[in-house]
Amino acid sequence: MKLGEIANVSIGILVNREISEEGEHEYQIFNLKNYEEKREYETVKTQKDFSDRTTKQGDLLFRLVAPNKIIYVSKKEENLLVPSQLCIIRANKEKINPTFLKWYLESQSGREKVLIEQIGSSIQKISIASLKKIEIPEVDIKKQENIKDLIDVWNQEKKIMQDMIDTKEMLYSNIIEQIIEGGKEVG
Repeated sequence: MKLGEIANVSIGILVNREISEEGEHEYQIFNLKNYEEKREYETVKTQKDFSDRTTKQGDLLFRLVAPNKIIYVSKKEENLLVPSQLCIIRANKEKINPTFLKWYLESQSGREKVLIEQIGSSIQKISIASLKKIEIPEVDIKKQENIKDLIDVWNQEKKIMQDMIDTKEMLYSNIIEQIIEGGKEVG
């Protein structure tokens, strides 16, 4: 089945064209850097209602320019205006689980299908029309739920491991600093 058959795929808006100081609609704009650094999002006003181009929990945000990146929208990223370098993939949850879909698009097979559809030599990108044509394997929705549960467990394990690594980094850094400080001669 094609992605366009199991999900609504729409591009974000050209924010700079729509900003208006007197706008009656106010939005926070999704920004990849702010997302990754867990910082506040910029707020803009527009004359038009773009509520159909804001994030909803369970949406996938797909970066159209390589390197492609896919973000699963959680509760805390809801109601953010999506800019034009991203598209919103809103899965029909009766046909496909968004977590499963994200996993598949990030899998080796999914990345290869995206790569085939990309155009451009120096800056590679994929169009919305091409993205909609990507074949997604038909997997029973109950199996998709089981896969989602497995993905959730794996993500929790990765977070625990990363927290352990971060703690060890801090511990060893402090020990090394104490050794260096302890080894200084008093002048």
